[in-house]
Amino acid sequence: MMNFSLEHPGFLALLVAIPVVIGVLRYTLADSPKAQLALSAATRSVILLLLVLALASLLWVSHSQRVSVLVLGDVSDSVPKSAPGQLSNWWRQVSGSVPEHTRVGLTTFAVTNQELVRLGGDPKTVGEAPRHGSAGETDVERAFLTAAQSMPTDTLNRLLVVSDGNETVGDALAAARRASAHGWKVYAAAYTNEVRDEVLLEDLVVPSEVKKGASFGVSAIAQASAATRAQFTLYRDGFKIQEKEVDLVAGANTLTFQETRAKEGLVKYELRMKAARDFFADNNVASGLVSVAGEPRVLLLEGVERDGRFLARALEAENIRVEVREGKGMPGSLEELAAYDAVILSDVPATDLRLAQMNLLRSYVEDLGGGFIMIGGQNSFGLGGYYRTPVEEALPVKMRSEKKKDTPGLAMMLVIDKSGSMSGDKIQLAKEAAIAAVELMSDRDYVGVIAFDSEPYVVSELQPASNKGGIVAAIERIEEGGGTAMYEPMVQAHQQLQQVTAALKHCIVLTDGVSQPGDFQGITQSMQLDQITVSSVGIGQGDGDIDAEVLQNIARWGKGRFYQTSDPHDVPQIFTKETMTASKSSLVEEPFLPQVLRNDQVVRGIDWNNAPFLFGYVVTVPKPTAGVPLLTERGDPLLVSWRFGLGKSAAFMSDAKSKWAADWVRWAGYGQFWAQLVRDVMRTTQHRGAETTLSVRGGEGHLRVDATDESGVFRNGLTTSAQLVKPDLSLMPLALRQTAPGRYEATFPMPETGSYLFKIRQTRPGPGTEPEVVNDYTRAMTVSYKPEYRHLSLNEPFLRSLAESTGGAFQPSADDLFRVAAGEQVAVRKRLWPWLLTAALLLFVVDVALRRLDLAGRGLFRDEAQRYG
Repeated sequence: MMNFSLEHPGFLALLVAIPVVIGVLRYTLADSPKAQLALSAATRSVILLLLVLALASLLWVSHSQRVSVLVLGDVSDSVPKSAPGQLSNWWRQVSGSVPEHTRVGLTTFAVTNQELVRLGGDPKTVGEAPRHGSAGETDVERAFLTAAQSMPTDTLNRLLVVSDGNETVGDALAAARRASAHGWKVYAAAYTNEVRDEVLLEDLVVPSEVKKGASFGVSAIAQASAATRAQFTLYRDGFKIQEKEVDLVAGANTLTFQETRAKEGLVKYELRMKAARDFFADNNVASGLVSVAGEPRVLLLEGVERDGRFLARALEAENIRVEVREGKGMPGSLEELAAYDAVILSDVPATDLRLAQMNLLRSYVEDLGGGFIMIGGQNSFGLGGYYRTPVEEALPVKMRSEKKKDTPGLAMMLVIDKSGSMSGDKIQLAKEAAIAAVELMSDRDYVGVIAFDSEPYVVSELQPASNKGGIVAAIERIEEGGGTAMYEPMVQAHQQLQQVTAALKHCIVLTDGVSQPGDFQGITQSMQLDQITVSSVGIGQGDGDIDAEVLQNIARWGKGRFYQTSDPHDVPQIFTKETMTASKSSLVEEPFLPQVLRNDQVVRGIDWNNAPFLFGYVVTVPKPTAGVPLLTERGDPLLVSWRFGLGKSAAFMSDAKSKWAADWVRWAGYGQFWAQLVRDVMRTTQHRGAETTLSVRGGEGHLRVDATDESGVFRNGLTTSAQLVKPDLSLMPLALRQTAPGRYEATFPMPETGSYLFKIRQTRPGPGTEPEVVNDYTRAMTVSYKPEYRHLSLNEPFLRSLAESTGGAFQPSADDLFRVAAGEQVAVRKRLWPWLLTAALLLFVVDVALRRLDLAGRGLFRDEAQRYG
C-alpha cells in the first residue's frame, strides 16, 4: 500500500498566489487569444504547484518488511579470554541463515568501535578483531550511536549485543530507549563466563581531610570469587607502614588499618594485595589521598644535598618546616608536589630533572597555586640549561641575556651524529638542541654545525651568530641515515675553529652510537693545545649503545664535560647548559652589595645598610610584568618575583650557601630575608568550616563542599568553583551548584587512572569591587585502576533489561533475529522534490514558448485571432 505525505505542510499557504498569477497574465498577455492565455495560466499554475509541493517536501510513502541485523561484539578488557571465539560462533549462526533481501553486519566495540563486516557486505569477509585485553572500557552507548549512522532507514532494524554486560562508560539503557522510539529492537546475548579465581580491591576509603595529630581509619573492601589467602601491605607516600595476612571468604571482605602518625600535608596511602588465587593483577591496588593540616612545608632541592643545611636551618628557625633533597629527588607526581607549600631549586641543573618533572613543577605553580623559588649558582638559570623549558615559563626571568661589552667572545662548533640510529625523536631533539644553542649566542659570537654519519657534512660553516635565521634553516634540513664515523668531523671542526679569532673556543660532540676507530686522543689534544675545550654527549643506556669510555676521555682530554642520558628529551637542556657555560656571558663572580630598588614586603624591615657582600650571581633579564626589589651594583636584577597563574614564583640570582653567600650565612638578616621571601611566594590556604567529600563511580566523579561559619551556621550564596588538574596535567574548570543549605556540588568525567587535584575556591561579595575569599584550598583523589577490572561476573540483569526495554529478547536464536511479526513493517519515505523541480523546469520552458512565440500567426488559435482581432 502506498500513499503520500508532506514534511512541511505549512508551505501550502503559498498556493494562494495562483489567482494572482492568473490575474497578472490577463494584463501581460491581453492581446493573446483566450486559448493561449488559458494554456499559459494553466502552465504557470502547475509550475507554482510543483514548486510549492517541492518546498513542502512531498513524500511517497510505502511499507517494507525487510530486515537489517547488526551484531555488536564486546571486546573490552573485562570480557572472558574466550570472547573472540564465542563472538565468532554467534556470527556464524547469524550469517549462516540470512533470509533473502536481509542485510547483516558485524562491529566490535569497547571504548571505540571497529567495523569487521559492513552491513550488507560479504559475511565471509571478516576483518581482524582487536586482541583481547587491548580495547579498554565498555561503552555500549557509543556502539549504539555508531550503529545509528550505518543502519538503513528503509528496513526493520535489529541490534544483537554480545557482551558480559559490565558497562563502564555511557548510558546504554537510555540509548536503547531512543532506538526503540525509532522502531529498533535490541537483542542481547551473554558470553559464557569462564570459571576463574579473582580477588579485587575496591576503593580505599580515607577521609579527605584530618586535623594534625588526629588518628583515623584506612579501609577497603576485598571482593573474592572464592575463599583464598591474601597478603595486604599499606604504604604511606611510598613507604611501607603496615602489613597483614587475611583468610578471605567468597564475597566482600572488609579490611581496616588504623593510622596514628600521619605527617602534615597531602599524604598518599596505597594498599597493595597479593592473593594465592587471583587472575587480574591490575585491580590489586587501591589508593587514597588525605590532606593533613599543619605548619607550612617547603621542599628544598639542592645540587649537593649537604649545601642546603644553611638555608634549611634558617627557615626552620622561622617555624617553616623544610625537607632537603638532592636535585634528582624531585617528586615525580603532582600529588606529591602538592604536599608542599613551596618548592626551592638551588643550584640544580636541568639535566637532573626530567621534562615531565618540569611540567609538573609548572602545573604546581600555575594550576595549584604553589610557591616556587630558584636560587642561583653555577648550575642554575641559563647556566643550568633551563632556557626554553617549562621551568623558565614559570619563573619571572628570561635565561637569555645580552652579552656585556667586556664579556669575551665565543666561537663554538656543534658536531652532531645523524646516523640511521638517530631516527625519530632523537634527530628532531638534536636539531632542537642545536637551534636553542644558536639562539643563546650573542651576535658577536661565532657558531658552526657539522653533521656526520659515515662521512662528515658541513651544515653551516663557522660564521657570526648574527645570521641566526640562515643557520637555523640549515639545521632544520638535517636528515638521518648512514653509519657512525666521528673522527673526521672533529678534525673539520678543529680546522674551522683555528680560522677565527675568539677569546673562548668550544666544541660539542653528540652521538648515540659507537664510532668507527680514529685518533680521538690526538685530535682532542690538538684542539686543547689551541685553547679549544671539548664536551661530549652520549645518548644511550650504556656500553652496548655508546662507547662511554671514549666519550668520557674526549671530555677529559678536552677539559670539557661529559653527559650521558638515556632520554633524548634531555639533549636540548644539555646543549643550552653547555652554551651558557662555555660563553661565560651569564656568570659574574665579583663582590657586590645588594641595592634596594623597591621597598616591597619581602625586603622590608631588613637592615640592608649592614648587609655583607655577595661574591657572584647569574645574569638574567626580568620579564615585563615582574617586580624587581633588589639589584646588583652593576644594575642587574638580584631578586625578581611575579604571579604565575594561581601561584607565585621568585628568582634570586646569587646563592644561599657558602660559595657566593659565605658572609651572608653568618649575617643576622639572612634568616629573616629568606623567611620573608618564602612566605611571600608560599601557597596561601584559607579553610574555615569547609568539609570536602570526593567520590567516583562508573567513570564519573563527584565533588561536594559543605560550608559553615565558626558558629556552625550554613554559608549560603557562596560563589564556589574548582580548578581540576587531571592526571595528564590538562585542566577542567568546575562550577559547583548549591543543592542544599551550605552544600555545593559538581559532577565531572574521570575516565583516566591516576591522581586528580582540585584547587577549590569560595567567595562572596566584598566591601569593594573585589570579592572576599572565604575558602581557598587544595584537595585530591585517585583512580587506582580502570572500571573494567571491578567486575567478577557477568551482568545478566543488565543485558535482560537492555533487550526488554525495546521489545527484543535475551539469548535469541538466529531465527528470532529475522522473524517479522504480523503487521510489523517500516514506513519507507521517498522524497519527490527532485522530480517535482525537474517537471517545473520543463514546464517553465513551455511557458516561455507560450509567451514568446506568435502561435496565432503560425495557424494555431487562427480562428480565435480572426474573431477577436
